[in-house]
Amino acid sequence: MELKLVPKLQLGVVMTPQLKMAIKLLTLNHLELKDAVAQELVENPVLEEFNDDPRLPQESREAEQVAAPVSERPAEVTTTTSAQEPSIDWEAYADQYNYLPPSAGSGKDSGLDDLPGIDQTLTRTETLEEHLLWQVRMSDMNALERQIALRLLGEMSDDGFLDVSALQTPSLAPQPAGDKAAAAGGEGGADDEGALLGDGPAAPAGEDDDEPTTAPADGPAAAAAAAAADERVDPVQLVADELDVDAAWVEAVRRRIMRFDPVGCLSRDLRECLLTQLEVWGYDEENLVWAIVAHHLRDAERHNFQAIAKAEKVTLADVGDAMKLVEQLEPRPARNYIPQGESPDAQYITPDVYVMKLGDEWIIQLNEDGLPKLRMSRFYVEQLRAEQIAKKQGVRLPADPSRTYIKEKKRTAEWLIKSIHQRQRTIYRVCESILKYQRDWFDGNGPLKPLILKNVADDIEMHESTVSRVTSRKYLHTPRGVFELKYFFNSSINTGDGDSVASEAVKDEIKKIVQGENPKKPLSDSAIVKILEDRNVNIARRTVAKYRDELGILPSNRRKQVF
Repeated sequence: MELKLVPKLQLGVVMTPQLKMAIKLLTLNHLELKDAVAQELVENPVLEEFNDDPRLPQESREAEQVAAPVSERPAEVTTTTSAQEPSIDWEAYADQYNYLPPSAGSGKDSGLDDLPGIDQTLTRTETLEEHLLWQVRMSDMNALERQIALRLLGEMSDDGFLDVSALQTPSLAPQPAGDKAAAAGGEGGADDEGALLGDGPAAPAGEDDDEPTTAPADGPAAAAAAAAADERVDPVQLVADELDVDAAWVEAVRRRIMRFDPVGCLSRDLRECLLTQLEVWGYDEENLVWAIVAHHLRDAERHNFQAIAKAEKVTLADVGDAMKLVEQLEPRPARNYIPQGESPDAQYITPDVYVMKLGDEWIIQLNEDGLPKLRMSRFYVEQLRAEQIAKKQGVRLPADPSRTYIKEKKRTAEWLIKSIHQRQRTIYRVCESILKYQRDWFDGNGPLKPLILKNVADDIEMHESTVSRVTSRKYLHTPRGVFELKYFFNSSINTGDGDSVASEAVKDEIKKIVQGENPKKPLSDSAIVKILEDRNVNIARRTVAKYRDELGILPSNRRKQVF
């Protein structure tokens, strides 16, 4: 066997560092891009930010002219095909949108330097555990009771309930529907909580939703599950054993905390949480609302008010009045608090692109607020230039690792500036194409048209993957609101006359149909299909059910108002 080197030519796609950076920047939204640029300014000494403020001295402005701005796009672009750009009074336009002028006292004498930074004015949201702990300290509990309370708060879940995860072992065999509810804490388990919160439709049997059931478990699997249940440790008993106190004492402290604000914390399940709130409100077992929460949560979830009225021997009107009180109860005590170390659910959106109408023309403007203008440091550029001149003159320079480092950072800075330019141009072209295809929607003259990534990709002569990266997590500010770019891409649904309509337009029609229905006789999915057919839209019932679920609309048997 002989080993030898053989040269070989081969074509292939290589992911260069510049291409990787361009793809990475293309997927970032406006806020993420600002953070990425700020981070690069910290790490790259060759990259620096410059200011083109006209109030700077003439010499400074001349020195800044060599810098490259973040975006090289035109100041305004219209969708007209005319070769001559229309004349626009930008001063009047700026006045129209009420841009805030710089403060008259924004100089050195304004005293702004003496004000605390914005980071010193931020506050942290109080957690539920901190709020309850403060109430424990303010109560008349003795030292041992406070120790018990502190330990119980450690057993609280993020929803404010007593964390009984240790009590919930995986089932080894299928359970019937009724047993599943009992395993989750009776009729007031997780299914009831989701229904009362409106987090998602339950699965009652009916025209639009069928609920599968399973046979009761039996045999060795059921015996194993029962044995596992015997090994469960109650959190109250666990705390009692750890602190070497009676479990009844721990239970008394838990029930006292349940009456703290918010009422119902450390409850074992939804039913106990709601009953505690009713008790604080002054209701007892003699009231119908108490009976509904204690015994008929599943019927209340299914809107089976006739069964409640029959079981309690009252009228439907009485059940309706009681249900109004049930709906005022809070099924999640921790709703207004966030878990420790987590962010609140609300996420603030910063548009990446603005679309505005001036006269009869639409203007596309990229959001560059907060994006610094970048350039390469003249100091380091001159150093590298001096090295090149020395090499041309035959001067042999000693090896210096710092020069290699500066060269690498200079190359990275060039790639970053070029990638940002390319990103801005690509986003602009995609938005321009979307505006062209969905012009009727922007003008308010019609619904969205069917549009797929390939349509835009062919229009701007780019790959579909590039368009997909541009539309991901980026938002467009329009006179009709702020929308994610993906909103304007819709699958097509055939109409009776051979044309097609966008799926979002069909969703809007379904929403309008449901809003206009008789609440006492809500329309089923099949009835909605017939109405859409009358409007020349052919769609299957299961598609209507899918769109209805995406819109957060309950099935007909749960939308029905009995009272």
